[in-house]
Order: sequence, then C-alpha cells, then structure tokens
Amino acid sequence: MTGARTEGSLLASLSELRAIEHQRLAEERAAIEAALQAKRNERAAAEQAAAARIAAERDAELAAEAARAEAERQARLHIEAIQAAERARLQAALEERRLGEEMALRREVAMRQRPRWMIVLTASAVACALGLGGFALERQHESTLTRQAHDRAQRAKAEADAAAREAQEALDKLNRELGDLETKVAEAIERMRIAQTEAARRAALDNLRQLQRHEAEIQEQQRQREVERKRKERAAGVEIPSDCLNNAICKETPARSTGR
Repeated sequence: MTGARTEGSLLASLSELRAIEHQRLAEERAAIEAALQAKRNERAAAEQAAAARIAAERDAELAAEAARAEAERQARLHIEAIQAAERARLQAALEERRLGEEMALRREVAMRQRPRWMIVLTASAVACALGLGGFALERQHESTLTRQAHDRAQRAKAEADAAAREAQEALDKLNRELGDLETKVAEAIERMRIAQTEAARRAALDNLRQLQRHEAEIQEQQRQREVERKRKERAAGVEIPSDCLNNAICKETPARSTGR
C-alpha cells in the first residue's frame, strides 16, 4: 500500500518536472523567436535608414547643382544687362552729338535765310531736344528697373540658399540621431539575447520597441524636413521673361515662383 503511494508520488513529481521543462522550453523558443524578429526589424530599420540617407544626400546634391546653375545664370544675365546698358549709353551719346551737329547746321542755315525759317528751325530743334531728353530719361528709368529686378532676384536666391542650408543641417542632425538609435537598438537586442530571466527579457523587449518607435518618429521627421526643404526651393524660384534675357531695356514684370 505504502509502495503504491510512493510510486504515485514519484509519477506526479515526474509529471510536474516534465511540465516545468516543457514550459521552460516554450519560453526559450518564444525568447529566441522574439530575438529573431527583433533582428529582422533591426535589419529592416537599418535598410530604411540607409535608403533615407542616400535619398537625402542625392537630393542635397541636386539642390546644390541647381543653386550653382542659377548663380551662373544670374551672373550671365547681370553681365549682359551691363553690356546692354553701356550700348544704350553710347547710343544716347551718339544721338546727342548728332542732334547737336544738326542743330548747329540748322542755325547756320537759318542765319542765311529769312527770319520765319529761323523761327521754324529753332522750334524744331527745341522739340527734338525735348524728345531726346525724354528718351534718355526713359532709358535711364528702364535701366534702374532692370537693376532693381536683378537685386530682388539675388536676394531671393540668397534666402533660398540659406533655407536649403538650414534644411540640410536639420537632415544631418536627424541622420546622426538615427545612427545613435541604430547603435542603441543593437545594444537592446544584445541585452535581450543575454537576459537570464523572463522579466529581464521583457524589459529588454520593451526598451527595443520604444527605440524602434523613436526611430520611426525620426524617419517621419526626416521626410517632413525634406518636403519642407523642397517646398522652400520651389517658392524661392524666380522666372525672368524670355524676351528680357538678352535685352537690358525691358519693362519690369512681376516675379513668379517656378518649380525646379
């Protein structure tokens, strides 16, 4: 009787030990699966971060190239405007000289003719002088408008360059933070791998999930910064009418934004 009870107790103890062993094996398998899933998440996050960095660097290079091209175009337009203004000045000087010679000739002819012709020629000379003066003033006003439009374009370009630099600095800062997070994610995965207790593994897993959420937030900030930088670049563009590209004497037209 006593032997039967002892054998039953041993069987119950063995059953409990097997149940405990099964539970331990199940927990270990769950921990291993969680670690593998964390490594897969880390790999996916690293790939996303690398792709985001490559895209940000490519966009920064494109923006720098566009800024250089715009600076060269503005410098070329400025030189052409100066040359056109100089041609206009020389033309005005020639017109003034020609008119002076013509007026001198007419005065000489008038002195040899009757007084009424003198009056007519004098009136004609005065009218020509007034017309030439008005023409010179109009040329000077148009040249001033051209310089003002160029100055506004230069200021808009400088503001766009400053905004692009600020956006790039913000992107660089986010990239550095993302790199730090990648290191922390790897450390959290390692802590979870070497954890000895279930509580330690859960704490490591919670820390890993929090780091991954923070990583996703930084990636979203990167995307928003990139969108804002491109918006500022589009808003800063200045278009010059095609009929004014090779003509400094051009009526000023309102600047409008152009996309890149």
